[in-house]
Amino acid sequence: MKRQFSILLAVATILLCASDAVASPKIKTYSVDQLIAKAPTLVGQIVQVTGVCKHVCATTGRKIFLLNTDGTKLFRFNAGSKIAKFDPTARGKEVTISGVVAEHRVTKEDLDKQETKALEAEKLQSAKKEHCATDAKANGEDEKATPVQRIQAQKQKLQKQIAAGGKDYLASYTVNECNDYSIAK
Repeated sequence: MKRQFSILLAVATILLCASDAVASPKIKTYSVDQLIAKAPTLVGQIVQVTGVCKHVCATTGRKIFLLNTDGTKLFRFNAGSKIAKFDPTARGKEVTISGVVAEHRVTKEDLDKQETKALEAEKLQSAKKEHCATDAKANGEDEKATPVQRIQAQKQKLQKQIAAGGKDYLASYTVNECNDYSIAK
C-alpha cells in the first residue's frame, strides 16, 4: 500500500511540475548580438533582451533602440499597450526589455509603390521625413539618404539577393508588444 501511494505521489508531483512549466514558460534572455543573429528563428516568440540604449524616439517615445556589443548595429523595440512612453533617461544605460519578435517583409512591388510615392513627394517638394535616422541605421540604411535613395538602395539589395538565389523579399526584425522593461541604475 505504501509503495502504491509513493508511486502515485511521484506521478502527481511530476504532473504538477510539468503543468507549471507549461503554464509559465521561461523566457530566454538574449544579448542584442544574439538577437540580431537569431531573430529569423525567433519570430513569434517572447524574448527578453539586455543591451545599452542608444536612442528613445523623441517624437512618440514608443520606440527604443538598443546597441550591439561593438556599437555598430541597433535593434528596435516597440512599446506595447502597457507602456505609454519609454523613459528618455534610458539613453546610455543598460536596459532589459521583453516582447515578441516580429518579421517585416518588403517585396519588389512594395518598394515600387514606395518609390512612386516618394518621387511624387519630391516633385511637390513636400518630402517629409519618412522615419528617423536611428530607424534608418537600425535597418542598415544610409542615415543621410533621401527617402528615394533609401528605397532605391533597398531595391538593389533585393535584386542582388534574388540573383544569388535568395528570397524574393527583404526581411527586417523588431521586437513588438514590449510591455515590460527596466533600466539599470
